[in-house]
Amino acid sequence: MSNRLIIPLLCAATVAFASSSSAHKEVPENAPVSHHNKSAPFASSFKVNVAHGVNFTLDVSNNTNKMAELRFPNGRTHDFVVLDQTGKEVWRWSNGRMFTQGLQNKLIKSRQKAVFAESWERPHVHGKFTAVAILASENLPVQQTAEFELK
Repeated sequence: MSNRLIIPLLCAATVAFASSSSAHKEVPENAPVSHHNKSAPFASSFKVNVAHGVNFTLDVSNNTNKMAELRFPNGRTHDFVVLDQTGKEVWRWSNGRMFTQGLQNKLIKSRQKAVFAESWERPHVHGKFTAVAILASENLPVQQTAEFELK
């Protein structure tokens, strides 16, 4: 490979990696959850908040005494999908986004959690919906649903 191609490729990879890591946002520890099982070695909870837009939060907790590793086949670590009452997809967070193609790992310390949060800024629909949270991990895939209503 030519030396003049290496630097632009490294720059592009750095930008792609930096933009994919911005999807992980901090969420207050006392946020309400729709599903949680603290007795399992790994637990997940999914919350939908419709106060300002629609905000989705997926927590994955490591309830073990050891560090856990989540393995992802690419830069898309998670996704959120909204379905109408007929099951038709109305919105998907990952649509129109680009993700790195490199393997990715995320470590979760003992008794800690990983938080994946995104927003649907301007929903122009009304009615009852089902939100689906997806953790795209190869070794610990998670899929949770929650019902919500937009008026």
